[in-house]
Amino acid sequence: MDESMNSVHSISAMDISPATSPKMTLNPIPSNHLLLNAFQQQQESLSNMLFSVERQIINKNPIPDDYDNNSNSLCLYTTVLTDNNIQTNPEESNQPRQRIKVEPVSTVVDSNPVINKTELKSSRKSISKLIFLIPLLFLILYIIVQHKNTSSILPRTSNWQNASEYLSKNLIGQDQGLEQFKDAMVKHKNFSIVIIEGSIGTGKTYLASSLEKFLSTTLISTNDLLGLSKHHWTEPDHLSLYLSSCLSPSLFQFLIIDDLDLLTTNEQYCQILTSALHSINKNKNLFILLLQTGKMASKCKESFDNITTKSIQFNKLQRQHIRKCIENEADTQNVQPPLNDQQIENILNSIEYINEQGILYGTTGCKQIPSLVMLASKKSSY
Repeated sequence: MDESMNSVHSISAMDISPATSPKMTLNPIPSNHLLLNAFQQQQESLSNMLFSVERQIINKNPIPDDYDNNSNSLCLYTTVLTDNNIQTNPEESNQPRQRIKVEPVSTVVDSNPVINKTELKSSRKSISKLIFLIPLLFLILYIIVQHKNTSSILPRTSNWQNASEYLSKNLIGQDQGLEQFKDAMVKHKNFSIVIIEGSIGTGKTYLASSLEKFLSTTLISTNDLLGLSKHHWTEPDHLSLYLSSCLSPSLFQFLIIDDLDLLTTNEQYCQILTSALHSINKNKNLFILLLQTGKMASKCKESFDNITTKSIQFNKLQRQHIRKCIENEADTQNVQPPLNDQQIENILNSIEYINEQGILYGTTGCKQIPSLVMLASKKSSY
């Protein structure tokens, strides 16, 4: 027994030193308190030595400050020395030694920006304003379009003013009819068809020729339309294309068809003409003026009533109206010497009249006045 104990005490420190191989240190060791305590002391000294070396390395190479900002990883340093194969009593067992260094983990910041409540309110207000402005914009555009289609686009320039003043001065005996015509011009919206009825010599053709002096006017006689080939009178589109080709490229213009009474005896022609007039390109801002001598036949009146904007009646001219026509025409022809009262009375007496309720109306109105004034001036020059 003593020999065996001596043999145990004779174990050199080399046999339990850390330099021994792991396999040798992990072999079962006799359960002796002294030997176990010596082994644990050696193990503790080795662990302290390793931690001291590690601390020196960390102090020499510290972790940069920006490491926490650029890294999302968790740095964990652990050194664990344990002997799982040492069998001891539960009371005498040692817990494994470990040292853990935990570096703080950088928090993950949401990439989405935080929306400020005030900015959200302002954005909602701007959206509400936009929703309000869109209908307002459409309303403004609608008003502009309507404004363009109203009488504001009519020739309210000096040309129209000059034409209006000229007619007021020289269109004799048709004050009421002229006011109705001006009213139709004011109410014109891009496309109008006005018919003027009156007996011969009441100033219908004179109105057309006066407008032609100041404004863009296309004057077409019904005789010219009746002279067209039958191809134009078979379909309204054919006649409409012809009328459109006669128009000028002006923004606003008159299309005047004179002597409409020559056409109103044929009901088929009336229907084709009314359809053709209604289908003319309305983008040209067109004012169509139809001149009818006398009363329109009932078989055509219904067709024209469906397309006309206004119907104006020119009155018969009385004797004093015809006298005024003679004076104006003498000034126009610059008759020299001027006509005296006797010469004017001679011209008035050469015209036929009809008596209606004690009032004399010229049967031809002022139709013959230009030729009669020219004849009188030639006689006076002899």
